[in-house]
Amino acid sequence: MNRLACQYATIRFLPYAETGEFANVGVVLACPATGYLDARLMPTKKTGRIAGFFEQLDTRIYREALKYLGVELNRVRELVQARTDREGPAIVQQTFAGLTRPREALLRFGDTRVVLADDPETTLDQLFARFVERDFADKPYHDKLLERNVRDFLIRAEVRQHFDSKDVGNDFVHVRFPFVHLREGRPAAAIKPLNLAKEDSNGVFDLGGHWLEHVRRLNKHNLLPETLFAVRKPDAHAGKALQAAEEIIGELEEQGVEVAAANDATAIIQFARTALH
Repeated sequence: MNRLACQYATIRFLPYAETGEFANVGVVLACPATGYLDARLMPTKKTGRIAGFFEQLDTRIYREALKYLGVELNRVRELVQARTDREGPAIVQQTFAGLTRPREALLRFGDTRVVLADDPETTLDQLFARFVERDFADKPYHDKLLERNVRDFLIRAEVRQHFDSKDVGNDFVHVRFPFVHLREGRPAAAIKPLNLAKEDSNGVFDLGGHWLEHVRRLNKHNLLPETLFAVRKPDAHAGKALQAAEEIIGELEEQGVEVAAANDATAIIQFARTALH
């Protein structure tokens, strides 16, 4: 099956031209060979990321701009469908070029790029998942990112060689921690990066409760060493998710665990250095 050459561009929300900061909120894709032109936009009700990135912005401005663009994109798609049989690939190319031309607006189009596609509609969905929903940034990705940050802090403090990924516990109950310091062959200190920056409270309780239960079980059997959780919390606009994260953090601290912000290099380094003495 021959693959089809398509053009696409991301759709960017750029409320402050002075800073040049933007958030991807959609993708438009054109395939002249098949007469295809369509777009995917973020749902207007999903404003959490926008509110978190542009804290001083009235989100109604964003919703209204996105709604207006959605109407315009529907009009353009219908125009192309009505004229493709008569005008062929040229109308798709011309419409895509006109749609994505540089302009001064809250919603702008990124640079146009080419992609080969077996099916344009499927490819559009995949591009939207990548550039807007950031499907690559799943749980393993975030976990690895937090672990890398802690690793960098330990390297900076010149103590990285004293911490390795090891099980904490015994043959009856044990848990793997990414950073464990041994003293006389036994775990003396452990560091666990924990990503509680979830979209809803249930997600926070699921992950946080999982690790809280590990801590409680190790404590019950007197197997928990000095432990620090380096936590990434939901942002200030997350509401119930942030409330859930604070509850999990409080319960961890009740178990004798230290908690620091995942980006608090000073606290993490101090814990690591203290563990060596």
